[in-house]
Amino acid sequence: MPRFILASLILSLVLSALPRAGTAATPFAGTWRAFATTSGMRCQFDLVMTTTGDYIEQARCGPYLTSQRGWHRVFANGTLSRVVTSWSPTQLYVVDAGGGGHMEPTTRPSGGTYRYTFTTPNTMVWRDANLGGTLTWHRA
Repeated sequence: MPRFILASLILSLVLSALPRAGTAATPFAGTWRAFATTSGMRCQFDLVMTTTGDYIEQARCGPYLTSQRGWHRVFANGTLSRVVTSWSPTQLYVVDAGGGGHMEPTTRPSGGTYRYTFTTPNTMVWRDANLGGTLTWHRA
């Protein structure tokens, strides 16, 4: 009986060490960085993608900072789609005609759909399927 218990314990330890379905490494998993210039400002994008399909992205353009998080799905046709679940800022200060102002809620970012290609294991190019822009991401 003790051998059976020991064998069961060893088997359960070995099985728990194996990777679970859906958590295998993907070429997207990791930390990425991209740069672009918009409205004369240099923008830096930092992106973390997980093996479970979650992502966090932060964009810094000049003194401005935005962030979003959500999940992504990769399709066999070379398309990646993202859904935003939370974002910041959630409010924006709007200046009124009389000189004062008030806060208004911001809308949820679209997330986006992108055509992707890997030019190297550490470089991927995203082409926005709707707006046509391109970002080149480098593994950070």
